[in-house]
Amino acid sequence: MVKSGEKLINKKVVIVGGTSGIGFGAAQAFLDAGSNVTVISSNQDRVNDAVKRLNSPNVNGLVGDVRDEGGFVEVLKGLAPIDHIVFSGVDLIIRGALEDLVLDEAKHLFGVKFWGAVVIAKAVKKHNLIKPGGSLTLTSGTAALKPGKGAATGGALNAGVIVLTKGLASDLAENRVRVNVVVPGLVKSELWGKLGKTEEEQQKIFEASDLPVGFVATPDDIAEAYLYLAKADYATGTSVEIGGGNTL
Repeated sequence: MVKSGEKLINKKVVIVGGTSGIGFGAAQAFLDAGSNVTVISSNQDRVNDAVKRLNSPNVNGLVGDVRDEGGFVEVLKGLAPIDHIVFSGVDLIIRGALEDLVLDEAKHLFGVKFWGAVVIAKAVKKHNLIKPGGSLTLTSGTAALKPGKGAATGGALNAGVIVLTKGLASDLAENRVRVNVVVPGLVKSELWGKLGKTEEEQQKIFEASDLPVGFVATPDDIAEAYLYLAKADYATGTSVEIGGGNTL
């Protein structure tokens, strides 16, 4: 039996959305665990920057957009066989006053986060992209469990990803591919800046969080959940909540 600490050595790991935020943290963690990592983003400049920052002979980057199913599937097929795929392809979150919701932006995010997950799982099923015993790990968010004011739409999207995970775990069982989902809470990442929050505003949000663990996570903290699900051979259809106790 392979020791836990050695399970990811030389494994081929593809991280869709691995050029920033949580996905970038996961890419760094898999590299540290000895994996060979490919990060995928829809933007060539972001790919180049991420590969440079990761600074490892075991990383490379490719351009692919989950909204272009045909082109994206070809990118994945070119990487097969794959041991593990992580999907964290989100460049925006839906949060704010309901009356100010921009539906086109919300639909765009659904197209990336929800339908992107479907596109990847469909390709895995149809083309046997992941080796038997491998895994696909999606990304949700604790707004699915406790949306609160201003997060009804985003919470519903994240809840949909959790339900999708359970269904996909059944669909891919005959391929011997496990499907799980990480459910992160508050995280310090680039997304806050994309929401228009200044550094000062972000700091106020983090200071007001009052999490039981006593701090707000960085992407590196969340990455531990992805490593666990890649190594946990007995886990499928599983949601790993990692929110610092924010739903207590």
